[in-house]
Amino acid sequence: MLGKWFVAACLGVIALNGLMSEASAECFSASGKITNNGQPTGVTLGVVALKLGDNRFKCGIMGLPQAFGPYNFKHTIVCDDKAAHDAAQAQVTFNTFFAAPLSNVAQCPAGSPGGAASFSFMETSIPDPSTARGAFSGISENGSTLTISGRYNCNGGIVMDFTGQLCFAD
Repeated sequence: MLGKWFVAACLGVIALNGLMSEASAECFSASGKITNNGQPTGVTLGVVALKLGDNRFKCGIMGLPQAFGPYNFKHTIVCDDKAAHDAAQAQVTFNTFFAAPLSNVAQCPAGSPGGAASFSFMETSIPDPSTARGAFSGISENGSTLTISGRYNCNGGIVMDFTGQLCFAD
């Protein structure tokens, strides 16, 4: 009988420890601007200016459209954070989905590089911890979310602003 109680108590401590570490995640405000271009294949390429807490990052971004599943894009950023020569630069992929229907849709002139229409959009992005390297190691999808507002123009240019928070496990 004592053995069962001891195992139950140990499991309770382990579970409580897991909850405590989850609750002790540290979150930082995140904001910035993304400027990129849509490519003929649907991929997007560009740059990100990210302010995360008191730190500022200059990053590249690549967006891969997702034909199936809950996400519309997987956006991977890699940042120049002056990592050591034997370390990875800061990197993380965000799972991104449209948070509202497209708005301000306007027809583009025939032959426009960006396609048939321009539009405004709202997205939500959540980091994928399994993709994190460098300064993004330890990022958590719990509590981490970015809200993005953007505009896609007739030339395929995309300008986005984002705000939110990114959380890291202790």
